Amino acid sequence: MRFNVKQSPYFLFLPFLVYYVYRVLKFKYPVLYGDEPRYVGFASNLIHGFYSPPAPDINLWSGPGYPIVLMPCAALHLPVIWYPLLNALFFYLSVVFLYQALRYLVKEKLAMLFAIIWAFYINLYQFLPAIYTEVFTSFLIVSIVYSVTLYYLKHKIIYLVLSGFLIGFLALTKIIFGYVILLCLIICLLLSTIKAIRTSCINAVYIFAIALLTTVPYLSYTQHLTGKIFYWGNSGGMSLYWMSSPYDLEYGDWKAPYLSNSILPMPFKSTEGDSLLQANHAKEISFIMAHQGVEQDELFKKAAIRNIKSAPKKFVKNYFYNISRMLFDFPYSYTYQVTQTISNIITGSLLLWASVICLVISVVNRKQIIYPVKLTMLLFTVYFLLSGFASAYVRQLDVVVPILLFWIACTIDKLPKMSLKFKETAV
Repeated sequence: MRFNVKQSPYFLFLPFLVYYVYRVLKFKYPVLYGDEPRYVGFASNLIHGFYSPPAPDINLWSGPGYPIVLMPCAALHLPVIWYPLLNALFFYLSVVFLYQALRYLVKEKLAMLFAIIWAFYINLYQFLPAIYTEVFTSFLIVSIVYSVTLYYLKHKIIYLVLSGFLIGFLALTKIIFGYVILLCLIICLLLSTIKAIRTSCINAVYIFAIALLTTVPYLSYTQHLTGKIFYWGNSGGMSLYWMSSPYDLEYGDWKAPYLSNSILPMPFKSTEGDSLLQANHAKEISFIMAHQGVEQDELFKKAAIRNIKSAPKKFVKNYFYNISRMLFDFPYSYTYQVTQTISNIITGSLLLWASVICLVISVVNRKQIIYPVKLTMLLFTVYFLLSGFASAYVRQLDVVVPILLFWIACTIDKLPKMSLKFKETAV
């Protein structure tokens, strides 16, 4: 009997799973580094019945979504290598789900092409062996695209609820999406007053309302812990502080509290950069770092607001520097040039100009844009624009690239057939 690969995309894309596992095994550091101890520590905390230590040592630096996923590994005391092996599975499933979503809407070959483009999206490869949220976040993004597509096609409540839940869990994984959900909900409520699009907007309201409800247990926990309503975490203040820097040679990228210019891209540590950071920030940072948890976060926010008021034009410049860094991995404060910027400039430029072309086409044909594209692009747009208000990097864009690929593929599919050959003319 002939095997039909169309019925088994899981088999079709299996070589990618093998390759992803290989990359994890080859490139995983033997010890935890960077943000990894925090995520593993949070997973261990959850197993023991709490998430953050009590005041004054409150630690809500990141949401509980990813640590929840890591809990089985922590509970079973598995070797460290098992944690990033989950990334191989999530990346593989994201390729399958993107293909499945596109196959419902576009031609088979086009669905295959864009699934393979995502499978080879090299920017995400660096996170495969790392116990970081990026791969899991991109998996959630693709799952949302797939679920919204199924709701659009099958009109079943289960897919509406699933879409809302996935967006809510996305917010628990990347807390910026908590604010994205709220803004999307407000936008959809306002747009629902327009009669021509009321039905689709109301459905979107349901989805974002369910997403918000999904986060209520966590927000109730943070309110109990901090006494603050709608409190997502205590990492935003420091990020906003660096983004608001009023100094000419600083471009909104995050720096370590010990004021050494050795974060990203690596390596670019310089004595001159360190001395400038010390001169510009040592006094204020040392005062703020003497406090802990929520109080420290509030002090960073107050300092950021002072910076914005004192240099509003520089704040606007830093916003555009952040957008540029998400697209092109440039500029960085006090940094040497690194070769990785070249590949990011190429990738970012391709995404930017493809998006500009698709935007023009979408505006011209706005009445024919399908519901899954509208909803997921709303999610993308609000997230992308909001990300510019914090210290932003390429990885902030990387996780939502599947939405762009989904949009571009759906746009290409609707275009008339094009040919590279000239018309034949009589000689």
